[in-house]
Amino acid sequence: MASFSNQTKQEICGSIRKPAERRSFLTGILLGTRRFSADEIVFQTECEALAVLLPQLIQSAAPQLRFDTEFRSRSSKQPVWCFTVTGAAQTAALCKALSISQAQRTETVRTLSPQAFEAALAGCFVISGSVTDPERGYHLEMAIPDAALAEALREKLADIQPDIPLKTTVRKGDTVLYLKQNEQICDALTYIGAPNASMSLAEQQIYKSFRSQTNRRTNCDLANIDKTIAAGMQQVRDIELIRDTVGLDQLPENLREIAAIRLRDPEASLTDLGLQCNPPLSRSGVHHRMQRISEIAKKLAPHA
Repeated sequence: MASFSNQTKQEICGSIRKPAERRSFLTGILLGTRRFSADEIVFQTECEALAVLLPQLIQSAAPQLRFDTEFRSRSSKQPVWCFTVTGAAQTAALCKALSISQAQRTETVRTLSPQAFEAALAGCFVISGSVTDPERGYHLEMAIPDAALAEALREKLADIQPDIPLKTTVRKGDTVLYLKQNEQICDALTYIGAPNASMSLAEQQIYKSFRSQTNRRTNCDLANIDKTIAAGMQQVRDIELIRDTVGLDQLPENLREIAAIRLRDPEASLTDLGLQCNPPLSRSGVHHRMQRISEIAKKLAPHA
């Protein structure tokens, strides 16, 4: 079964339909690819949807371009598809077809229109990014080998979508653009063409929030039950102390009644005890009588 990240990339690839979108999407893929030089460009992906789409995009942009395709099957890991453009003439032709400066890729980012940047960022994510399964946590990232390019992408997105503030860190020489807030990740996924993945994250957050509230309520209820039982046991001990020292018949009639009920039902709540009185007694009334019994027991304790 495909990972959540791969499912997200599949959704994005399926959303790229218009010629202008496809061109900008390929531009983003080229900007985000790990191996980019004047002599060689390598596109490597674990996403089968991208592996199917990428040759079509390249042929549309540069019909005469030649590239090698390699499929690598890996045990216990996702298979990998590699597409390699070799030779200075070939790499220059692809960059020229997409109006990308080989020396200044950051300038390409800055000149993209908002609409073109949206599709380009989607391409960049599909080739260099990942998003964590929402059942495990909230994390979206893109690992960009070129620090200046990463900063250009971050700044451009901040200008167009201020509510999606990409953060940066460095990992193994790459500049990693990332988000950890669920709402921001949802906004980012919707922006780059994965609304279904965004909805899955939102639904998972609602589920986690509901489960957390349920657990808190359950824990609170259990704590209250424990307190009720503990208080009942202490009241039983107080009543037994009075019984064994001076006798319960020494208590006023109203205290004798509640003492007898408590001995009969040690784990009952004060409300339940009150309902067993004749006439029924309020919770506060039962509490007051139990306090009086406790005070009597304390006075007798030193002599017990």
